[in-house]
Amino acid sequence: MLTLLQGQSTKEETEEQALLQDIIREQRINPYFQPIMDLNSGEILAYEVLSRCEEPFANPAHMFACAREWGLSWDLEHACRTSALETITEFMPEMKNMLFFLNVSPYIFNDPRFVSGTTVATLRNLGINSRNIVFEITETASVNDYQKFEGLIRYYKNQGFQVALDDFGAGHSGLVTLVAMTPHFLKIDMALVQGINSSAYKQKLVRAIVSFAREVDAACIAEGIEHFGDLETLHRLGGQYGQGFLIGRPAPCPAEPDPVMLEGLHRMILRKNKWRFAVDVSLSGMVVKPKAFCLEEITCEDLDLIFHKDPDLDHVVILAKEKPHCLIPRRHFYSVIGGRYGYSLFQRKFSETIGKTEMLCLNEHTDLRTTGRLAMDRKQEDLYDPVVITGNDGEFVGTITMKQVINKAFDMEIRIATCSNPLTQLPGNLIIGFWLEEAVRSPEFSIVYCDLDNFKAYNDSYGFSCGDEALKLTARILNEFIQERFPMARLGHIGGDDFIIVSEKRVEEQLLEELCSAFDQARTQLFSEQDMERGWYETTNRKGEKVRVPLVSLSLAVVTRANFSDDIHPGQLSQTAAMIKNRVKSRNIKKGGSGYLIDRRRQCES
Repeated sequence: MLTLLQGQSTKEETEEQALLQDIIREQRINPYFQPIMDLNSGEILAYEVLSRCEEPFANPAHMFACAREWGLSWDLEHACRTSALETITEFMPEMKNMLFFLNVSPYIFNDPRFVSGTTVATLRNLGINSRNIVFEITETASVNDYQKFEGLIRYYKNQGFQVALDDFGAGHSGLVTLVAMTPHFLKIDMALVQGINSSAYKQKLVRAIVSFAREVDAACIAEGIEHFGDLETLHRLGGQYGQGFLIGRPAPCPAEPDPVMLEGLHRMILRKNKWRFAVDVSLSGMVVKPKAFCLEEITCEDLDLIFHKDPDLDHVVILAKEKPHCLIPRRHFYSVIGGRYGYSLFQRKFSETIGKTEMLCLNEHTDLRTTGRLAMDRKQEDLYDPVVITGNDGEFVGTITMKQVINKAFDMEIRIATCSNPLTQLPGNLIIGFWLEEAVRSPEFSIVYCDLDNFKAYNDSYGFSCGDEALKLTARILNEFIQERFPMARLGHIGGDDFIIVSEKRVEEQLLEELCSAFDQARTQLFSEQDMERGWYETTNRKGEKVRVPLVSLSLAVVTRANFSDDIHPGQLSQTAAMIKNRVKSRNIKKGGSGYLIDRRRQCES
């Protein structure tokens, strides 16, 4: 019986192998395109080209695993790549500035047939430029000869191709592969992305990866985004690009991201771009409208005359149906036509022929700090090009020069510094006032007043230096809480031992409990071991008497939208919080630990 089953299994496997060979030979492989989106604008950066096939190879992992087992890896990947490139040609030249990610296994990348068959000339024959192609090297397969591998990476980079490291954090010798590749794109494995909204450890790890990538001029792409909470967290951590079912599922043709997701993303970007310090840093007030022309409106000869007539004109923008098509900075224009034969070669051609189509385009609501970071992440030759600004529908609004960005950033830093608490570096009362004015206009908000219990006695007993350390410790705990558990909230320092958290969302009681617990664990740094064991310390009161004082604790007084009528004055918030703050402080002193109280009363309309 066992022999019969084994024979049947072998027969089925032989039939499947023959079927896969037929599929490869006849190229019955369908390319599917999944979008990779810019998390700061909602624009499409690229499409990863995936391969789909008929049963029993509908699962790509199963298909490639069978190919490896049957010695068909090269043949299958070659068929997938050929099918992908032939399909990409159908979308040219409309998508001539789009990137397409092609998956390549390391052992295929090392194959001499790949090196000889995948060249700039090969792509040119298909009407594809090498700068459109990104080789995505999967990290789930090991690299045997890193020296040879590194040489091949350099070879392809020199031809204009870009490279991406796939599944970073989940495969073989990730850091060694990373050093050998020095990729343009670092794709963070979905295991680190999914559930990041509720994992402080994942958040810290991804934040470190994003920071490292920025230091080495690489761009991070978060894979496997399926829930908006994860997308929001990635955006907050500085994630630049994202990919996953939430953004768009693989499709036979390149498609736009899901419109519902885009609407949510744009709302999130607008909320974030109010900026934590509530100073005027949106781009809309900085935009200048430069000279702009339509496609095929002016030649290079015309543009030369325009630049000569206006020596102060730094750049022009070429539009296609009211949307930016390319940017032509003055210095770029003359570097192209200034050669020995440059002018005669280009003078009769339309100006867009030599324009920069890969320009930095940002929505007018983008905040200044994000603008500065993205601008400085550009290639060396593009660093000081103007930033092109668009409206919500992609229409051309104007441009901003890097001089404007630098001057505005300097002014902003001065304003923030003058409004911040010198000890904790947190925003002070002036900026907190702006936050409260914004909060009362929101359909849902939470205001958390944070106060240290018994702080004056602690400051007198342990000394002002320890008191300062207690304030800085409190600021750090509150800030970490916001960063990891309560995104989009703002933290300010009212003065003394009073802090405030302002959010446009309702805070959950579980989060307040976690914050109180975190403070009680951290306060061991403030007291001697003996005082911690006793739960109190001894000090002298104003009458010169020895008294026992409970340990410092944290009181949280919470007011929400539910406490008020539609017409709220910001002053009502602090009055209401003051009433319940005394109650929660009394409770905390009795129990010897931190606590919170949410006001559930409804204020009478005035």
